[in-house]
Amino acid sequence: MNATHDLPQTPPELSFPSRLPNVGTTIFTVMSALAAQKGVVNLDQGFPDFDCDARIVDAVATAMRDGHNQYPPMAGAAPLRQAISRKIDALYGRHYDADREITVTAGATQALLTAILCCVHPGDEVIVIEPMYDSYVPSIELAGGKPVFVSLEAPDYARCR
Repeated sequence: MNATHDLPQTPPELSFPSRLPNVGTTIFTVMSALAAQKGVVNLDQGFPDFDCDARIVDAVATAMRDGHNQYPPMAGAAPLRQAISRKIDALYGRHYDADREITVTAGATQALLTAILCCVHPGDEVIVIEPMYDSYVPSIELAGGKPVFVSLEAPDYARCR
């Protein structure tokens, strides 16, 4: 037996080229680091400076023990979508059908990406109003679209340059 054949082979380096090679550090990373450096309250991503209410933690633990720990339907759990529909109606007097018009997402950035991927096709031009949220352009590019920038002027941001 040849001893060299018994040694584990080193796997080749895997390479996964980015589809978004120009995306750098997000503003959230920059602001979080700056807040930590300066010792100030970080408001940029909803980082609370207090613990979660113990009743919420207990309710989550109870729900998990009761078997509410499976993936929801793609649009979100029906009771949550129904509650969202009722809240929108109560707050704004607008009714949305919970089964056809409300989708629950993991957050605003995911909702924006999903909407852009749904609507933007390769080669589409998409107007991007500046200043903007930093996920718009990468999402448009991921969908194959071309961002077209329109800058608004301070202080009232009513006129285009």
